[in-house]
Amino acid sequence: MKDEVEKESMDLSTFDPGRLIDDADFYDGNAMTADEIQRFLDEKVGECRTDTCLNVLRTTLPGRDRLVSDATGETICEAIDGGDLTAAEIIDRVQRACGISAKVLLVTLQKEQSLVSGRTARAPDETELGAAMGARCPDTAPCDPGLAGFASQVVQGATDLKSYSASDFMRQPGTHWIAFSPDPDCGGSEVAIENEATAALYNYTPYQPNAAALAATWGTGDACSAYGNRNFALYWSLWFG
Repeated sequence: MKDEVEKESMDLSTFDPGRLIDDADFYDGNAMTADEIQRFLDEKVGECRTDTCLNVLRTTLPGRDRLVSDATGETICEAIDGGDLTAAEIIDRVQRACGISAKVLLVTLQKEQSLVSGRTARAPDETELGAAMGARCPDTAPCDPGLAGFASQVVQGATDLKSYSASDFMRQPGTHWIAFSPDPDCGGSEVAIENEATAALYNYTPYQPNAAALAATWGTGDACSAYGNRNFALYWSLWFG
């Protein structure tokens, strides 16, 4: 209920497409403890109706060795210890290994599949968990079936978000053309991307909200509106801003 009241009072009049989040917040690998993540999920999910809600889910996290960029020699993620874990424990281990804030992972889980708060979060199905972070799920093709599953999605999503800076890959801070939609006829604009975290978000979700999406706040814009980075900014502000 608190979220719903606060959502009604939010607006995007100060939305800055060039700085969606500060680097210090984005790359904070100690942002939350596993217990804090669990309490956050308990609060936001509320009354779970299945055993698949993130506040009750247990699943296997595959172990992985330290991952180093071939391009730069920088560490993308430290080694990840696998095991049968809760969703909160998985989020915690991955944030610490990859240096991507648990808060960022929680917001991404929400903006991609509504897995943290709302009706879907209280009874997510296999398909929604299988695309939990939207990792390797392009707009014009099915998700990579090899990355289906909650744990695999969190690992791959965090790895991708970190690799853009660690591997000096794709867009980096500077001025770039950012489209409004997957439809090329919808156009876009030049955006002066101010930091690595914002560049990472545009690499991960390569669209900016158009005027209609911003005017709609939480609602639906027009045929050329895309909502991923708008919703990231909204949920970040609502939960952690």
